[in-house]
Amino acid sequence: MKALLASVAVAAAMATGAQADTPIRQVLYNVDAVRLCSAAANGLADLKDGLIACNTALSDPHMIHRAELLIDRGVVQVKLGDSEAALNDYSGAIALDDTLGDAYVSRAGVLIAQHRYGEARADIARAMALGASNMHAAYYSRGVIEEETGNVQAAYRDYRRALEIKPDFAAASRELARFKVVHPLT
Repeated sequence: MKALLASVAVAAAMATGAQADTPIRQVLYNVDAVRLCSAAANGLADLKDGLIACNTALSDPHMIHRAELLIDRGVVQVKLGDSEAALNDYSGAIALDDTLGDAYVSRAGVLIAQHRYGEARADIARAMALGASNMHAAYYSRGVIEEETGNVQAAYRDYRRALEIKPDFAAASRELARFKVVHPLT
């Protein structure tokens, strides 16, 4: 931050006489709030501090990555146990940019926890169509939906696909460990 302030001061000092008469408008952007918000969403910072940082960053009217910040804040909200706030954040992110596949996957996770499988299934389908970056989570979530709605074979296939995409995905490994594949007699 000191380096940023110093560079602004040097730029102002280098202004020509004609420019010096013109009022200089400065916008200082605090990247620390964005960084801390993201760190909290990724489990690398305190959640309550992260939530405060997310709120600070989102209160900036010049913030250009609002949808991504809403996703991060939604993740923090889920981890803090406030699924309704998270649902609002994910929906807000989608309203700002409906091409963010990850927002649909995240919102589907909350909807699954609320047993709203039809809505969650639609979000997963949209995320997959968009090519979400977290496709392993999309397949895993769809597997949960399939299992909860009675389609065990489809759930098994989705858990396997999640593990193929991300071989170290513990949640999918844990789910697959519960299955016993039985081949029909021929």
